[in-house]
Amino acid sequence: MEKTPDFDYAKVPYDYVHCFHHQCPRAAECLRHLAGLNIPADVPTVRCVSPSAWPEDAAKCPHYRTTQKVTLAWGASHMAEEVPYKQAVAIRNAVRRLWPKTTYFRISHHERPITPDMQRKIDRIFARLAPEAHPRYDCLTEEYDFL
Repeated sequence: MEKTPDFDYAKVPYDYVHCFHHQCPRAAECLRHLAGLNIPADVPTVRCVSPSAWPEDAAKCPHYRTTQKVTLAWGASHMAEEVPYKQAVAIRNAVRRLWPKTTYFRISHHERPITPDMQRKIDRIFARLAPEAHPRYDCLTEEYDFL
């Protein structure tokens, strides 16, 4: 297999586990293998799955991660603009309670994305507190799920 030209290795977390099992039947659809294929020359070391941990049955590999991209939301500065003030305050307070203060700060400053799981939790908050409205994020991107 060859490097993937549209794969941005800079988005791979520092401690992400790579896989070099090229004969694995699921290699073409495994994010760990894709990361392993695209290591740039200036990265001298990486964490990887030990060959002794490669399972006999690839369908049961505990290290497998799909290459299917997910929608990540960035920022929430205008999340509840469409609802009346009292509802907006209640929504903002409920959303803030989803994370510790530092994480909320990083999310509000676009340093950390809002994962699909957290987006579903926010959707439930809106359904409960303002059923006629939907959350608005500052930006949505399609990316690999390294989390």
